[in-house]
Amino acid sequence: MPVISFANPKGGSGKTTLAMVLALEIAKGGAQVAVIDADPNAIIEKWAAARTKEGRAVPFTIVARPKEADMVTTIANLSKTHQFILVDLEGTASRMVSRAFARSNLVLIPLNLSPIDASLAAEAVRLVHEESETLERPIPYRLVYSRTNAAIATKSSRRISEAIEKAELPILPESLVERAAYRDIFDFSKTLDELDSQTSGLPQAKENSFRVAQAVIEALKEVAGKDKAA
Repeated sequence: MPVISFANPKGGSGKTTLAMVLALEIAKGGAQVAVIDADPNAIIEKWAAARTKEGRAVPFTIVARPKEADMVTTIANLSKTHQFILVDLEGTASRMVSRAFARSNLVLIPLNLSPIDASLAAEAVRLVHEESETLERPIPYRLVYSRTNAAIATKSSRRISEAIEKAELPILPESLVERAAYRDIFDFSKTLDELDSQTSGLPQAKENSFRVAQAVIEALKEVAGKDKAA
């Protein structure tokens, strides 16, 4: 029962989009998925509420706005009935973030390839390392390039990528590409499969979604393998 947390202190980093895309893709594969929407904006909860109001099913369980003191119990209870638990966290350091990190098999830190985003993603990495020191065990994490341009790489983005690679920080091999379809799933309260051909780049978004989800699954397998070896 993997627990995946999503963290970044910057709005617009693609954190909630990444959580949503993964939840939809994993649920589509037949797994029982739960999303803990602990982000103050509760965007995933609002997406689900709109679907429910329109009489459409929600493809995964949602627990919205849990109390700080309930995070550990919420994860424990969901683990009894679900195969994957995804936790969309608030951006800044808090006891809730700390508790979610402590129960996570993997923390995903999305970042846009800009200097400001890279700096704030580094803050999320620092939080992971601090929690690891407190627990006296490593907390696996991966940086995830988000909202990338499929065709253009700027000098700034290349410079940031090179700096991250030089620092030997773990990076997910697939990035979440900027696609209109990812905006439309929120605007229309739909899944990728429910969008129609009027959404530009829909086939490419579906392929990107699948590849990102597969990369995350492979990361979880790698983490599990290291845990067994230890």
